Amino acid sequence: MSSRPELEKLTAIKLRELIAAEYPEIQGAHAMKKEELVVTILKARGEPTHEVKKHVPVTDLKKTIRQLKAEQAQALEAKDAKKNTELRKKIAKLKRKTRMIVEKGPKTPKKAKSK
Repeated sequence: MSSRPELEKLTAIKLRELIAAEYPEIQGAHAMKKEELVVTILKARGEPTHEVKKHVPVTDLKKTIRQLKAEQAQALEAKDAKKNTELRKKIAKLKRKTRMIVEKGPKTPKKAKSK
């Protein structure tokens, strides 16, 4: 168990057991939440405590959505319901992602109105 994703797959109980077995110097693990446990284990190992998320431009997501819509049209023509459902769900997920990116977009301070 060396990476963050592997640690995040474990339950809080298993993480507490891991701390008790391998890191006895860590105190207060019984009161920590899962995310705190993961960060504490990573700090004890000397690993970076945060993951750097890659920024995906909205234009790339929209290009992917257009490609999936074309595939969906082909699936509809072929009357492939399973493929259509799969593509519909992928498209919905990507649309949701684009909305989240736009909502969290760069915050620009509003200029005060001058009279």
